[in-house]
Amino acid sequence: MFDMTSHTLEGSLALTDRQMDAIESVAEQIERLSDVIRAAVDSGLSVELHRSARYHSGQGCWGDVMRPVIVKCGSAGLRMPQVSSSS
Repeated sequence: MFDMTSHTLEGSLALTDRQMDAIESVAEQIERLSDVIRAAVDSGLSVELHRSARYHSGQGCWGDVMRPVIVKCGSAGLRMPQVSSSS
């Protein structure tokens, strides 16, 4: 589910238990979010995640803070923007 595992790193690069717990927590929450997004899409919504901010720890670490952009699909009043082609 994630790219880093403690058994692939050695010495000072090895992940702490706290870091491994954080990775597991993020992975679990992402899976839950994905389930909720699928349910929203199945109910007739389009869901896109945008980065709204970047959180910095002050120690060189950062993480993206996300916000959803949600649009109702299939509504008679909703029209997709037309892209004009200029020659």
